Amino acid sequence: MMNAKIDWNYEGKPDELMGTGATKAEKIIAYLGGLIIPFVLAFLGIYGIVHWTWWQWIIAIAIGADISAGAVANALNSCKRFYHSPIKLGEEKYRLAKNQIFFTALHIYPLIIWLCFDRTNWMFAVIWYTLLLFSTWVIRQTPLYLQRPTSIIIVLIVILANAYLITPIPGFEWLAPLLFIKIIVGHSVREEPYRPA
Repeated sequence: MMNAKIDWNYEGKPDELMGTGATKAEKIIAYLGGLIIPFVLAFLGIYGIVHWTWWQWIIAIAIGADISAGAVANALNSCKRFYHSPIKLGEEKYRLAKNQIFFTALHIYPLIIWLCFDRTNWMFAVIWYTLLLFSTWVIRQTPLYLQRPTSIIIVLIVILANAYLITPIPGFEWLAPLLFIKIIVGHSVREEPYRPA
């Protein structure tokens, strides 16, 4: 049995990225996660798999870093606790951020990638963005004890659709599965916030 406790209470300066009260270990693991997609993109560039302009590289690396760091950060217990707790004194400006649908709607990455990398593939943008919003709504309607398995079903469908139904924009084959892991599994599912004992 590990040394941990469930604790929904927190205090301190609000942290919408890692969750208020994130430990040093939680922050380190999220920052390390943020390096994964940028490294993959660097590999794609070095081996000539993608050919982008300098400004496309900036956009791709920024989105990649946010999604890979965010997928890890949203799964942090400190982040779960922050986003699935009521607004506290001093957190008034985070009211919308704590709204699951609004938070999801901010993730317009499929639209940005469509506009900046391949304007002919509009289905990529429309389908993934719409499904992301719809999936968040589905999780919010699902009883708590079924949220986690439902989120996994959604990600399984996304992985298969991404592989066989919806043509990804080259260089962004990872976008849909990781975006859904970040938002649907990581952010939308309410889970017990385990803390160090």
